[in-house]
Amino acid sequence: MGVFVVATTYGYYSSHQTITQPKPLIENIQLRSTSVSVTDLDRTGLTLDLKVVVYNPNGFGATLDSANYSVYADGHYLGSGQTTRAYDLAPQSPQTLVFPVTVGWGSALGATARYVVGLGRVTWEVNGSASVEIDGLHLSAPFEFTTG
Repeated sequence: MGVFVVATTYGYYSSHQTITQPKPLIENIQLRSTSVSVTDLDRTGLTLDLKVVVYNPNGFGATLDSANYSVYADGHYLGSGQTTRAYDLAPQSPQTLVFPVTVGWGSALGATARYVVGLGRVTWEVNGSASVEIDGLHLSAPFEFTTG
């Protein structure tokens, strides 16, 4: 599961108080992948769609302005992509988004061979950065997740 932190606060210590960690002002927006599917084939390669669940645990909405990411199959680079539009993230709600990835035939055939040799199992790794807007405040942070 990928997670990025957008803000945090810290507790303090006094000789007469217990050390406590206060709840962050803005909690982590969470990303995790649920599936990978082939959506288009052409003479140069193919397009994969990563279905990603984005969860906003905060009591207020946010906007995922953009995400840029790279995809790996069993540690081998396949391709990269970026979101094609902004997404509104409702408060305390998960939302399934589709992240497209363009993959050249050389990488695609290598991933297919690893899939066959691995008896139908491939570990997909995604890492990138996302830009989130919360009430006019623009924040950017890295994310990563693994599935498969």
